Amino acid sequence: MNTYRLEPIDVESASWKYSEEKYTVWTRAASIKDARAQVAAHTGFSAVSEPGAVSPWQDEKVTSCVLEPTMTYPDPGEVIREDGSTVDF
Repeated sequence: MNTYRLEPIDVESASWKYSEEKYTVWTRAASIKDARAQVAAHTGFSAVSEPGAVSPWQDEKVTSCVLEPTMTYPDPGEVIREDGSTVDF
């Protein structure tokens, strides 16, 4: 498992209106694809989105997803904010 940092890079994208979380987060996952999917699942997107909408966390034009090689947390599948609080909408 690796730790990934996901950070908004296009905050003007219309897809952000469906995400409850709009700030930098970290997660542990097996791959970048898995990290993006986990964050999308924990940020409340699917509960409020319109059919066909894509989470900003899964769009590489809207958010970056960078490996954090020195981090050994959070727990696998967990999504956390900069202050260490858990994201789970």
